[in-house]
Amino acid sequence: MSTRRFKGLYLQATGDPYCFSFVTYTPQTIEQMLACGDLNASEEYFNPVIFDFLLFASEAALGAPAGDSFPITYDDVLIITSRQRGSGIQHEYLIRLSVHDWNNAKQLAADQLQDVLSSERWNGARLTDLRD
Repeated sequence: MSTRRFKGLYLQATGDPYCFSFVTYTPQTIEQMLACGDLNASEEYFNPVIFDFLLFASEAALGAPAGDSFPITYDDVLIITSRQRGSGIQHEYLIRLSVHDWNNAKQLAADQLQDVLSSERWNGARLTDLRD
């Protein structure tokens, strides 16, 4: 499994089964996207942090092939708070899964994610060989 695609992204458990600490590069806010023309005022804004989290959780942490369906979706993810890290290139987000529209497939994915993140082999960015 290659981690180059996710260089600089980190995911850790927080002790709450539905909360995660997620570090990603500073995404464009709605204001920035409007100002640079990447988004028109009439278009719906989708937060790129949520997409980064979903891709990283499913592909890097759980090892799902790109394009596979992940039962946890955009509407299941909430950003609780964030903070700038270091020089500001990265931000850390407290991510919470909303169990409002929860089902067995979503619970299984959340449980598997917690298992990976609590593994001795998880270094925040990828599963490692214990000899690394």
